[in-house]
Amino acid sequence: DLTKDDKLYPGFTPEIIGDLRTSLNVFLEDAVWKGASDYRKLLLADYLFVNDRLAKFYDLNVPPGGAADDFVKVILDTKERSGVVTHPYLLAEFSYQKTTSPIHRGVFLTRNIVGRALKPPQMAMTFKDADFSPNLTMREKVAELTRSQACQSCHAVINPLGFSLEQYDAVGRFRTRENGKPIDAVSDYTTNDGATIRLKGARDLAEYAASSEQAQNAFIEQLFNQVVKQPMAAYGSDVMKRLRQSFVASEFNIQKLLVDIVTISALHGSEKPVVSKKKS
Repeated sequence: DLTKDDKLYPGFTPEIIGDLRTSLNVFLEDAVWKGASDYRKLLLADYLFVNDRLAKFYDLNVPPGGAADDFVKVILDTKERSGVVTHPYLLAEFSYQKTTSPIHRGVFLTRNIVGRALKPPQMAMTFKDADFSPNLTMREKVAELTRSQACQSCHAVINPLGFSLEQYDAVGRFRTRENGKPIDAVSDYTTNDGATIRLKGARDLAEYAASSEQAQNAFIEQLFNQVVKQPMAAYGSDVMKRLRQSFVASEFNIQKLLVDIVTISALHGSEKPVVSKKKS
């Protein structure tokens, strides 16, 4: 449910939501099926596809000749947009009706962009905006909510990633202030191998993921699962190594990766993958 509070976000209509979904699909089609089909482009592209309705809502300048119902490419400042990481559809999806949600955004980024696993929380906690002083920023509220050591076992990873997107409001518009305070999108993110990386915002996050072996491997595995509908491990312990070597050699060409995945699946077609039949 992408609907938002119409008093806080007037104009964010079902038509806008439908346009955003189309915009994301057109972007993915462009990134994957045109040009170099480079995985890194998914994360680092400096453009969006918008129609006039989206252009007006997000205050973007459509190139001359853009028609009302056509989706045209708009080049944007790399300080403000970076591929799927900052696409307004996803930013709106992982937000509340009235506010952003660094936790939801951070969980999505952790699992799907940088490729790290998260343990189930030790105890369920519900964010209640009314429990906090209204003059606090969302970052301050989340920091207060997750300050306990029990929370930090996961939120030490989740929060820095989620905070890096705080320059985007609940409908994905770029902003520099919240509640009269400057947006703080800077965090120190600790990688899986213990290195500390300073993230100053969405672009830094995207550049890290684009060059991270762990993030690249997560993309390979997710694409494999999506195409084959089976866990990669069922096809052999060396599948990831083989796919990664080819992926890197092809300059991270997604089309080539798809061919490799289908080929591996076909070669194992006569051998039924071993899949656990344990009941949950």
